[in-house]
This record gives sequence, structure tokens and C-alpha cells, in this order.
Amino acid sequence: MGDLEVAKELLEKAKKERSEVKRYLTLIRESMIHSFRAGLSKLGIEADHENVLRLYLTTPHAYRPSVGEPELEEFEFRFGLITSDKLGAMVVDDRFLDATLDLAERIYFWAESMSKKMVGSV
Repeated sequence: MGDLEVAKELLEKAKKERSEVKRYLTLIRESMIHSFRAGLSKLGIEADHENVLRLYLTTPHAYRPSVGEPELEEFEFRFGLITSDKLGAMVVDDRFLDATLDLAERIYFWAESMSKKMVGSV
């Protein structure tokens, strides 16, 4: 199964498991990672980063998805705080959960369009 298919499957699982915030955010993050890897692969770029922001920064400017660096930076920061066992529970509101799903979906659709664009140009 390719990265793009894995990303879509993870998004679907995340939607079903939203009540478990840590699991939900982990699925969202993994979906973003697979989406970036799929898009970067179509550009001939191999990236094994496990950080969404680093994957975004690895993407050439002309091909970056319609998400912002600050959005991804905030996501990685809050993801670390929320999922860290050392810091304890952090209040997570529905707006943040909705925003992370939107972010992951935009990155997935970017990767999907990259896949279609690159197939059409060959």
C-alpha cells in the first residue's frame, strides 16, 4: 500500500477515534507524514523525517501545499505537549481538533493532486 492510501486510511480512522484525543492526533500526524512523503516522492525527493514541519520545509516552495509554516509549527508544538506523558493533560478544544483535521485533509489533497499532476505530465 502506498503512502497516499495509508494517509487516507489514517484520516478515516482519526475521524472515528476523535474521542481519544492522543490517538486521534497521532493518526492525524501520521496521515500528514504519509501525505508529505507521497507528494515528495512524486517530486523525486526522499524524506524520512518524522516531523511534519520538516517535511513541509523539505518541499520546494513552488510545490508546497496550501498550508502555512506557522500552522504546522503550532501543530507540532501542541502535538508534543498533548501527547507527552511528562507534562500531563493539556486542555484540547474542538476548534483545535477541527483545525488539525482540516490541516491533514489539505495536505492529503495536495499529495493526491501531486500524484495526478505528475502522472499526467509523464
